[in-house]
Amino acid sequence: MMPVLAFFLPSSVRLLPVYLIGPVGTGAVISGLVALHRMRDRNDVDPSRARTGIALGTAAIVLPLVVLLWVMWELSQA
Repeated sequence: MMPVLAFFLPSSVRLLPVYLIGPVGTGAVISGLVALHRMRDRNDVDPSRARTGIALGTAAIVLPLVVLLWVMWELSQA
């Protein structure tokens, strides 16, 4: 599944990055929201980096869920 990681490693180690997608995405969304909240009263700060973190974190959460739901639906149709 992960061509970058060595095949001699146990499967639990090879799949570890997949398990971390959700928590890392959640952390990106939360830290982006906190950064936006702190920037609210400051006019000289550009909030685009915080918004980018929120968008990427949301994508890291939603895309794997969509793929998982699609795979479950495809397997139920077989």
